[in-house]
Amino acid sequence: MGGEHVAIKRAEYMNNTTPRQPHLVSIQRSTYDEVDVDALLKPLGGISQSVHSGERVLLKTNLLQSSDPSEAVVTHPAVVRAVALAVQKVGGIPIIGDSPLGPFTKRRLQKVYQKAGLLHLSESLGVELNYDTSVKSINVPQAKTLKKTPYCSFVLNADKIIALPKLKTHSYMIMTLATKIMYGAIPGLTKAKYHSLYLRRAAFASMLLDVLSIRQPDLIVMDGVTGMQGNGPAGGTPVNVGLLLASHDAVALDLAVCDILGIEPVGIPTLRQAKLRHLWPTEVRYPLRSPQEVRYTGFLLPSTANYLLTGEKTPPHFPVTTEACTACGQCVEICPRHAIQLHNNRAVVDYNKCIRCYCCHESCPYKAIDLEVQKQ
Repeated sequence: MGGEHVAIKRAEYMNNTTPRQPHLVSIQRSTYDEVDVDALLKPLGGISQSVHSGERVLLKTNLLQSSDPSEAVVTHPAVVRAVALAVQKVGGIPIIGDSPLGPFTKRRLQKVYQKAGLLHLSESLGVELNYDTSVKSINVPQAKTLKKTPYCSFVLNADKIIALPKLKTHSYMIMTLATKIMYGAIPGLTKAKYHSLYLRRAAFASMLLDVLSIRQPDLIVMDGVTGMQGNGPAGGTPVNVGLLLASHDAVALDLAVCDILGIEPVGIPTLRQAKLRHLWPTEVRYPLRSPQEVRYTGFLLPSTANYLLTGEKTPPHFPVTTEACTACGQCVEICPRHAIQLHNNRAVVDYNKCIRCYCCHESCPYKAIDLEVQKQ
């Protein structure tokens, strides 16, 4: 289709009248067999706009847990490969990394890299995989919620950051997109701890924006070829959206995704908090394809987000273990309130302690925890 498309201006959501330059979001139809990063990034100034020769460039992927790329839980290796090659082409040094759920250890990282197809990619391209598990305690300048936090050293040590989020739903935050991608810079078990500290969705979303402010990505390339709908970010179902998206701004990119999927953006907690912080762009431009041209209808939100469709308050959903439970203990390990124990070879939830953060649902490798209105 080509041509420059201008998005609907969102000034009605803004209280800040400071003039800003239009934000660009590049949207491209794509498959994993043909990932054309050069064409995607050309309207944004190309990869050389963000990366220079000799710079160590962190490819911050979404590696939630050990998962095959076909399950749409992790950033697909075809996207990681294409971006790594683009970085190498301009003389940059790509390093692939993330902090998955659970203990932040070299053993866990190796397991996640292998399952996600990144060990093979690393070997074939000569790209470094991060195994630095050291952490630094840092202050968060001008934070609204999170004043101080442990933070992964490998993120701080990178010269540049290219974030590679996955287009997915999230049972707690509704969607996990570009504004949430840097949560992977918080070491494994601390992420679960923050669910306990910031119980309300608004507080948790505000904390996520504080994390994003520490080291904002220099470039974002979102894997929306195969996304996840339903009860994500690990228990949903893959869905063929067929898109790659790129921007220098996380909020603009997430607003574009909402437009494509027909989601009211203020219903997404991180975007609502971004609006309150006056971070929404007054104008977003689409130099390749507009959201209207690539609109996807029928996308399924998590069951915890029915209020966005009905306008009615969604009843509380509780984690319920199913017959698929293998008593692997991962939910016990991740629960920030120690509300889960193994009994008779099955995970059992103590609902008097449960805070409905859904970390157990998110981390279960067997999709053995459902979210139900009624407790069992």
